[in-house]
Amino acid sequence: MNSTAPWWLAVGVACLIVLPHPSLFSAALRDQAVTYRTEGYEKQQQGDMVGALAAYQKAAAIDPAYPTPHNDVGVLQEQMGQFEDAKRSYEQALLIDPNYLEAHANLAMLHERLGDKDQAVQHWTKRYELGDPADPWTARAEERLVALGVIQSYPGLKGKIYSRRRIVEDELKAHEQSTQEFHTVTERSGRWP
Repeated sequence: MNSTAPWWLAVGVACLIVLPHPSLFSAALRDQAVTYRTEGYEKQQQGDMVGALAAYQKAAAIDPAYPTPHNDVGVLQEQMGQFEDAKRSYEQALLIDPNYLEAHANLAMLHERLGDKDQAVQHWTKRYELGDPADPWTARAEERLVALGVIQSYPGLKGKIYSRRRIVEDELKAHEQSTQEFHTVTERSGRWP
C-alpha cells in the first residue's frame, strides 16, 4: 500500500480482506434455521407441540427468508384449532415464496375445512399448476378440483388437468414398452448384454 494513501483507504481494504462475504453469513443462518426446523419436526413427531412450536419460531426468526417453518407453524396451529392463526402462517410462507407448494396445499385444505370454496379452489389450482405431474400431491390437487366441481365451473381447466394426466400415462406406456423391448432382446440373446 502506498504510504501516501489516506488511512481510511487502508482500513477499508483490510476489512475487505478480513471480513467474510455476506453470503457466508446468510448460509450459516439458513443452516442454523434448518437445524431448529428439524428439531421442531422431531418434537412434533414425539407429540411435544409446545417444543415444536418454539423450535419452528426460532427457525423463522433466525432466517426470515425461510418459508418452511412458517408452514410448519401453520400445521401445528391448525392441529390446535387455531385456524385464523394457521391461515396467517401459511400466508406468511407464501409471502416469502409464492410458489411454495406445501403452503398452497395446506391453505387449500384449510379453506375447504372452513367452507371457503373459492379460496380452496384458488390454492388447489396453484398447487396443481406448479406441481410435477408425477407428484402425488399434484394428483391430490386434481382430485380436489374435480370434487369441488371446478371442471364445470371453470371452463378450460379440464383440458389442463387431463392433458397432464395423459402426459404421465404416455410416459408410463413408453417405459413399459421399453421394458418389454429390453426383455425381448435379452431373451433372444440369452443373457444380459
